[in-house]
Amino acid sequence: MNKLLAITLAIFVGACSSVESGKKTNSTWEPIIDQPSELASIMRSLNQEAELRKQNLEKGELSEVNSKLIFKMITAKPTEPHMVGAAFAPNTEAFIANYRQLSNAKDIDAQIDAHNNLVKSCIACHMNFCQGPIPLIEKLYVNL
Repeated sequence: MNKLLAITLAIFVGACSSVESGKKTNSTWEPIIDQPSELASIMRSLNQEAELRKQNLEKGELSEVNSKLIFKMITAKPTEPHMVGAAFAPNTEAFIANYRQLSNAKDIDAQIDAHNNLVKSCIACHMNFCQGPIPLIEKLYVNL
């Protein structure tokens, strides 16, 4: 009986590990890895903008503020549908108001205050939806 089991196992292993020779695959398929949602893409762009603004402000330089992406946040598709709820629109409106305050700031101190208020509004929204990026967002504060 042991011989029969050994022979069956050998045939099974041999059959499973055999490779058809001469067969080539010309597949153009590539896996989609880390494709961010529309909303995540917008937030990543705004984060990059905020990082640059923080660097400028810490050097004592006013930073240009002109992103058109903020208005797309309200209707942008999130990664998961539950990541947008009743509190999302008011938080987005607060963010836009803070962004306008930032764009109207004419001196360094006013722009730093407006920038930090903008960071607070990001954190306030992320407390309700998707807490993961909060530690990254907190690094955007300008502390002079």
